[in-house]
Amino acid sequence: MLMQTAGRAVDRTPGMESLGKKTSRAVHQAVLSGGEPARRTADVLHGTWLGHPFHPALTDLVLGSWTLAEAFDLVAAVGGNRRAGQFGDRLTEIAAVSAAPTALAGLADYSTAPKWSLSAAALHAVINTVGAVLLLASVRERRSGHRGRGAALSAIGFAGAVVSSWIGGRLVYHHKVGVDHRDRFDGPDTWTPVLAWSDLPDRTPTRADWKTRGVLLYREGDEIFAIADKCAHAGGPLHKGKVRNCTVECPWHQSVYDLRDGSLRHGPSTYSQTAFEARHRNGQVEIRRVERKELRRARSDQGRIEAESNPPARV
Repeated sequence: MLMQTAGRAVDRTPGMESLGKKTSRAVHQAVLSGGEPARRTADVLHGTWLGHPFHPALTDLVLGSWTLAEAFDLVAAVGGNRRAGQFGDRLTEIAAVSAAPTALAGLADYSTAPKWSLSAAALHAVINTVGAVLLLASVRERRSGHRGRGAALSAIGFAGAVVSSWIGGRLVYHHKVGVDHRDRFDGPDTWTPVLAWSDLPDRTPTRADWKTRGVLLYREGDEIFAIADKCAHAGGPLHKGKVRNCTVECPWHQSVYDLRDGSLRHGPSTYSQTAFEARHRNGQVEIRRVERKELRRARSDQGRIEAESNPPARV
């Protein structure tokens, strides 16, 4: 009950939601305005190459080295162990250095945090920023020969980091930030109609349903693409997104997926979408679920056959 009350207080911290909206939108727009280089940089920070968010992995390095530094500082303070103090100094430096990429990855994720999590995310960011400043100040004091003052600054920052870690856990487990929001598809394993052909306009993203799960359908002439409609990042409706160059961009946070096989092209999502084979048969659009590598192979073979059937004209 106490932690639930604390969680609600975090979600309603005065001014945090407004600050979160303004900051996240500004950073996100800067990334989108920066073109392909900015998006690729953001992808690295999001963790698209890792298969899950990068920020939590980096926090382990910061908090791990910081926790050990506090332990060695305590040993040095209680027992006067000079060697322990040196270990504390080096570990504090490691924590301070690793805090920089951790903060950048966190900022990237923060810029696309779902709106329902912005208050907690903003408070998490503010506390972490103060903690990083105290870490740097601690390193400076230690190097200036003021170990006691440096250890005190580090300890204050560490106390805040503990609170911030709890908020980070709440962001993941309560607000579902960074987790996989995709619908789970256990089929269909055989060709199954999901939409009338007449209800699928050309070059218009359209949602169909298989059981209770949405499927995004998109056709160009007689070719049909089909991937899961619910965006893995935060559950956005992909059928309401923009389609260009055989990709679809989520309307909520601009994750980009390849329509041909559901693979991820740009974050903030770090997960690909389930993809399906699709065809037009007897006035119906039919789909069946296949593994991504099989779908790629099938499309590659289809492209090769079409190329062989239509050789370039000789001049």
